[in-house]
Amino acid sequence: MTIERHYNTIIVGIDGSESSHIAFKEAVSIAKMYHAKLFAIHVINNIANYLPEDALNALTTEAEENLANLKEQAENNEFNDVFTLVVEGSPKKMLSLTLPTDLKADLIVLGATGKHMISESVLGSIAHYASSNAHCSVLIVRQ
Repeated sequence: MTIERHYNTIIVGIDGSESSHIAFKEAVSIAKMYHAKLFAIHVINNIANYLPEDALNALTTEAEENLANLKEQAENNEFNDVFTLVVEGSPKKMLSLTLPTDLKADLIVLGATGKHMISESVLGSIAHYASSNAHCSVLIVRQ
């Protein structure tokens, strides 16, 4: 039996790590194939509101610049349906539950490990959480 999938809306989590950049390239490739919208999302982990405003502003600016660079790479690769978001919250919940529901995502693409990896052989906590809790398909990209 063959299962045919069609993705209309894809989310890719971006944290500035090499792993997330590889996941972005994979997400662009899939989005191009399916003519899907791609949301590149950076979640700033400030759930306890511990970050001072100047630090939060600096992190937001850095994330926006990173996302703009990735969007430009996609456009140079002849893909223009990239939308970028910088949000605050729990990266696990935002990328696995909240945003996929809000954006009606069919697929979540994540790097296997993020910026704060302990070991490259260990699945990152966000990827693990998403693979266990998301209500849509999850693709975990390894380097």
